[in-house]
Amino acid sequence: MKWLKQLYYHSCAAWPTSVVKHISPVRTLFPYHHLVSDEALPHIKHLYQYKNIKQFTADVDFLLKHFRPVAVSDIADAIQHNKQLPKHSFLFTFDDGFREVYDIIAPILLQKGVPAVFFINPAFVDNAAIFYRCKISLLIDEIIKTGRQNSLHIYSNLLQKDISSFDILKAELKKINPTNQYILDDMAAELDYSYVDYWQKQQPFLTTIQIKELDQKGFTIGAHSWDHPYYELLNREQQLWQTTASVKYISEHIADGWRYFSFPHTDAILPQAFFDQLKADAKIDLLFGIQNQKEEYQNYMVHRFNAERPEVNTKGQVNGILLYMMLEKILGSHKVKRI
Repeated sequence: MKWLKQLYYHSCAAWPTSVVKHISPVRTLFPYHHLVSDEALPHIKHLYQYKNIKQFTADVDFLLKHFRPVAVSDIADAIQHNKQLPKHSFLFTFDDGFREVYDIIAPILLQKGVPAVFFINPAFVDNAAIFYRCKISLLIDEIIKTGRQNSLHIYSNLLQKDISSFDILKAELKKINPTNQYILDDMAAELDYSYVDYWQKQQPFLTTIQIKELDQKGFTIGAHSWDHPYYELLNREQQLWQTTASVKYISEHIADGWRYFSFPHTDAILPQAFFDQLKADAKIDLLFGIQNQKEEYQNYMVHRFNAERPEVNTKGQVNGILLYMMLEKILGSHKVKRI
């Protein structure tokens, strides 16, 4: 996180949350995470940071002190019937369906009586496939572990780029997407490293049994696309299929009820025509984006903010989001506008 943003959140922490929540136009907060763990997980730790159990528990307690938890069905009902969202409330969501949802997050939330939505990618359920972004983190970890940071000529040849430092290598690896992910397999072969061995041992993603158990315990299961692509790399037909096929999977295999979907990576690149066609093609009760609490109710969509950065004070971030949206509304830029 850039220092200016950190300074902003730090400054916002000085405000009393009890005051800020009353002057902000935000009625319901939508914090999202991927996972919570005390471990440095090799398949994630080189992609992004996440909070440990103590930090996450403190976040939950802070939100419960100042806001009330609400069910996703209440949010969907309010938006579909053009009603106001529940005042001074919050809803947790978690993307990607990592195993820590079952092992760590759900028990904490159950103990505290907090509902949540867990968004999953059908392709990774039961660890049937290896997510290419996890391969990136595993590869970086293997290079560090084996001390091969200086074998730059190897990486230059495989990436077909001039790699002059390990930092540049990491940056280039993180740019890999589904269209060129074969490079990750080529590089693993060069290093004599097996993603499969790690995957079979670690089992990073939720199983069907675990997902159904979470559903039975009262949590909501939503879709997060079929295999977590970048939507900007897909044509319209593929975008629609990723969305509708994953929602259909949840309905048919996990929970036949309301239908919820969160976009992978970003939704900002999608035009209004996509949402118009999605409404015509499928019944999805509520969509989730990541444009920091902006409003987009006309598309049955709410926008979340990233709450898993461990370096950010929770009070400062919550106050910062609330105050930022107050400014956005004053400036008339609090709504998402699509072309």
